[in-house]
Amino acid sequence: MQLARVFWGLWLLPLGWLVLRSRRLPRVLGALLVLGGLGYALDVSAELLVPGYADWWISGYMTLPAALGEIGTCLWLLLFGLRAGRMGAALPPAS
Repeated sequence: MQLARVFWGLWLLPLGWLVLRSRRLPRVLGALLVLGGLGYALDVSAELLVPGYADWWISGYMTLPAALGEIGTCLWLLLFGLRAGRMGAALPPAS
């Protein structure tokens, strides 16, 4: 299960990087996704290496940026979608 959690968090790193580079979504969402991916990796590493880490108060907050970034990205895309860029301007209007 820990291995699945590592990959669950690591996919947020390239997604966050793409959001940061695209400039079509708010940069804060990209930063939250990158921080969330690092948080997942640190959380799993700490659980494996530090005895009793799950009982610490910080263990519940390590993946909070991931949750905020993922939910924020989904809400942004749902409410606003992607703005049409130069390529989108060349497309004919939808009927």
